[in-house]
Amino acid sequence: MKTTSIIALLCVFCAFLSCNGSHKGGERQLRADADSFVTAYFDWRFDKALAWCTDSSAIWLRYAATQVHEADIELLRAQKEGASHTIDELTFINDSTALVAFSVNNFLAMDTIGKAARQVTEANYKLLMKYKNGRWLVSLKSLPQEEKTFH
Repeated sequence: MKTTSIIALLCVFCAFLSCNGSHKGGERQLRADADSFVTAYFDWRFDKALAWCTDSSAIWLRYAATQVHEADIELLRAQKEGASHTIDELTFINDSTALVAFSVNNFLAMDTIGKAARQVTEANYKLLMKYKNGRWLVSLKSLPQEEKTFH
C-alpha cells in the first residue's frame, strides 16, 4: 500500500513538472522554426520561407517576390556571404502564440518599391508566431519591419 501511494505521488509530481511552464511545441522548436523562416526570408528565398508561415501570411511573401528586380538579383549575386542572424528573445504570449525578437546582419533590405535594395549592416526585428499543426509558423500582417526601439 505504501509503495503504491509513493508511486502515485511520484507520477502526479512528474506530471505537474512536465506541465508547469511548458508551451506547445516548446522553446527549442520555436527557436528552430523561427530560425528557419529568418534564414530563408533574409536570404530572399521567399519560396522556402513560405513553409514557415501561416496560410494568411503567404500573400506578403508573394508580394515581396514580385518586388525583386534585376538590380536586386545582381546585388545578391555580388554578396560574398548571406545574411546572418541571432535570436535574442522569445516571449510566450500564451501556449500557442509567441513573439520572437532577433537581429539580422549583413543583408539586403527591400524597403522602397521600384528601387534597388540597400545593404544593411544590422537591424532588429520581431515576429509573431502561432503554433499550428505541430509547428510554429510566422503570422504576418505586413512584411517584417525593422524595430526602431529594440526590446
